[in-house]
Amino acid sequence: MDANIIIGKPLVKPEELYTDEIIHLHTEERFLPNILVKIGIFKSVNEVRKNRSDLFKELNDLDFIHLKIGKHHIWIVVGE
Repeated sequence: MDANIIIGKPLVKPEELYTDEIIHLHTEERFLPNILVKIGIFKSVNEVRKNRSDLFKELNDLDFIHLKIGKHHIWIVVGE
């Protein structure tokens, strides 16, 4: 499963960043473990903390992030 996620209001149009125009989640949530649970990568926030403590963080800065978790590729645009 690949996922495209937009957080907040991006400075760049998502169409300019993604080749696949499917947006799987548009949210104001900035706590990465909650997002990963919402899209079904992990079963719980506790599982994220135990298995991937590097992903246990808040996304507050403008950014474009690519994560590879197992076979899953996740692209995240963090906007304002």
